[in-house]
Amino acid sequence: MTDKITLHGLGFVQVQLQGNQRLHVWHPELPRRACFEHSAIHDHRFNFTSRIIVGTQVNHCFEIVHHDAGEFVLYLHEGARTTGGGRPWTPDGRADLVPDGIYRISAGNDYNTQAYQYHRTEPGGDGRVATIMAKRGEYPAGAHSTCRFGIQPDTDFDRFQWSRARLWEVVTDVLLGQKVTP
Repeated sequence: MTDKITLHGLGFVQVQLQGNQRLHVWHPELPRRACFEHSAIHDHRFNFTSRIIVGTQVNHCFEIVHHDAGEFVLYLHEGARTTGGGRPWTPDGRADLVPDGIYRISAGNDYNTQAYQYHRTEPGGDGRVATIMAKRGEYPAGAHSTCRFGIQPDTDFDRFQWSRARLWEVVTDVLLGQKVTP
């Protein structure tokens, strides 16, 4: 992404920082992709360390079992970004995703995630969480999102549907405790 601040379909604001870092800010009023409840499990093409700076983050980890009758469709994200800021959703097989632990990480603590490890992240508490994520190595194969079989993924989520000013209000609310104006 070349834009410094955008929405992410998984329900957070993403701010590009220097040094391969990103500020991620969750807020209960942020839009998510339409299929969110069926498509929040994903992986990344890079390792990362994330430090929680506000709130508590809940990280659900999953083991993947590939098979033709899997509960989830895997969608590969490679290629040029769309006008809405996302990448194409290309079907890439089916799998079951077996829960493999839930971790609650509170402010001041870090957690690590390896490339291609499937997980789902959600804000705890009042839904206001901020993290600093640092990439720790990137690999060539694209990342995947999953969507429950039979559910149409939201391939048109618009990362630019809110103004930059409105996104910065959300960041201010979470980082400084100053409420967002309706």
